[in-house]
Amino acid sequence: MYDITNKLALVTGGTRGIGLAIARHLLAGGADVVINGRSETDEARQLLADFGPKRVEIALGDVGDPAAATALVEGIGSRRGRLDILVHSAGGPVPGKVTDISTDAWMDAFKVHVHPVFHLFRAAHPYLKREGGAVLLVSSVAGLRGCPGTPAYQTVKGALIPLAKALAFDHAAEGIRVNVIAPGVIRTRFHDAMSEAAYTHNITNRIPLRREGSVDDVATACLELIRNDFMTGETVTVDGGMSMRITG
Repeated sequence: MYDITNKLALVTGGTRGIGLAIARHLLAGGADVVINGRSETDEARQLLADFGPKRVEIALGDVGDPAAATALVEGIGSRRGRLDILVHSAGGPVPGKVTDISTDAWMDAFKVHVHPVFHLFRAAHPYLKREGGAVLLVSSVAGLRGCPGTPAYQTVKGALIPLAKALAFDHAAEGIRVNVIAPGVIRTRFHDAMSEAAYTHNITNRIPLRREGSVDDVATACLELIRNDFMTGETVTVDGGMSMRITG
């Protein structure tokens, strides 16, 4: 078992939602965490207040910018001298059919969801290989199964899965493990615009466990993927059974 006590983690997209929950669970498990986001939130500031500045750092920046992603990791290395756990949770919805969305929206989806993994991993690699590190990419069941009207989102979330496998295979001998979490319908601001009809359809027809997931449902599974040192290149789905259905 990979002991996260006193390890240092970077969580992108960590100022809210699933990323924030992952950061909270890492802190509760004994790790120190650098929380990255494009802007501060009250929730992130509360984590800082709860655990203190020795264990929590808020590092603002847009990891969709290659230079900013690299500088983020290099800054952590310069200040802290280590980086043991890398979690890429930054992202967001990309609605619209291919015939509806703009070229910029398509390209931006890759800029936020996929390309940061390349830059973050390259910068973090010298630190991750020192004692064997853990990398976790936050995908989605949309990257595994069909989802109407979201081809860009499905594509970028699906791309994280083979990317994780490639990194896991290439760097296993260095003790670096790379896994993926694929959440389903999780109650965050991501789903704030969901209609009551869509909510009812999800609970009644799509999710066998008959409820939406919570960020803590996802974060506890993430912690297992980070701690279990005999798991790499794997994708774990947290969706209440939704993706196992044939129809609905």
